[in-house]
Amino acid sequence: MAKSVYVSIFGLSLSTINDLKNIIYNKFSSQFDICWTPISDDRLQILLINDDFSDIDYVEKINKSNVKILKLKKNEKLSGELVNNTLYLPINSSQILNEWISNALGDIHETYYNNENSCNIFPENVDISNTIKYQILTSAFLQVTQEYSGISHFVIENNDKIIACFDLKNREFYQHPELTSITGQDLSIVPANLNIIVKFKKNFQYKELNTGIWQFIWDHSPSDLPEYYGAYRLRHWPQPELDQQRHVVLKISAYFSRGCTVQYIEQKTSINATLINRYLFACHIAQIVEEIPEKDSLGQITTPLEIQEVSKVRGFFNSLRKKLGL
Repeated sequence: MAKSVYVSIFGLSLSTINDLKNIIYNKFSSQFDICWTPISDDRLQILLINDDFSDIDYVEKINKSNVKILKLKKNEKLSGELVNNTLYLPINSSQILNEWISNALGDIHETYYNNENSCNIFPENVDISNTIKYQILTSAFLQVTQEYSGISHFVIENNDKIIACFDLKNREFYQHPELTSITGQDLSIVPANLNIIVKFKKNFQYKELNTGIWQFIWDHSPSDLPEYYGAYRLRHWPQPELDQQRHVVLKISAYFSRGCTVQYIEQKTSINATLINRYLFACHIAQIVEEIPEKDSLGQITTPLEIQEVSKVRGFFNSLRKKLGL
């Protein structure tokens, strides 16, 4: 069952409110039960408010630790930009708003992450009987692209049992609901015959291909995984099945959607590096993450204000050198 999130939009025109609701619902309704609520609701968690009303007494008294507030202001020249927690209208692209909502959702559940030991949700000592060595997982999926070019239908076999199949052309992934456990280290991915594909499609519900592969790798990854030291940006958000997993994965996804390192997330949250590496490994196999220059990642990007301050300091020392004849 999806977790409820209580959102209020206040002080804007009806057309703008509807546009904002559509953006939020289309992006997050598959992960959360979006509840539109009045600003006076004690359950309120996210407030989008016209900047002209942001300093009224009622808003000032809202507990900022429990409610994330985004101010909206009309300015054609700054349209779509987010500056000092103010989003300028009209919105030309939903990306910035979606990123802000993602971060807000992550912050809302920060208490949850801090109160719950992440090792209890995702034990570092993973059940070995249900995992496959990462080298075997990597090799099996790499074989699909290197040795079976032009083939669209594949099955995943474990000890001569077909536990899943996927369709590259239609981007569908099917898993047998009664064969979710792995036995031994025998795993292979081979081309499928049409009868198997028809059987799976007839009897089981499919997932989007990237999502299905991500979940499969996530479920069967061992604790001994490669460590990721670069910076990475998410291209497609994974959709974990279990509710507890969804909260933590959402938090990690929010950071990687903007580009960052494992070390940065570990510093900013209570999530340990082992879990983040597991997340990245699943993303890597599912091909939903890309490596980026570290200078473009969170914590490394120099803001215009920082550039101005550096320029001022350099200017001061240049003047000082001239005065001293250096």
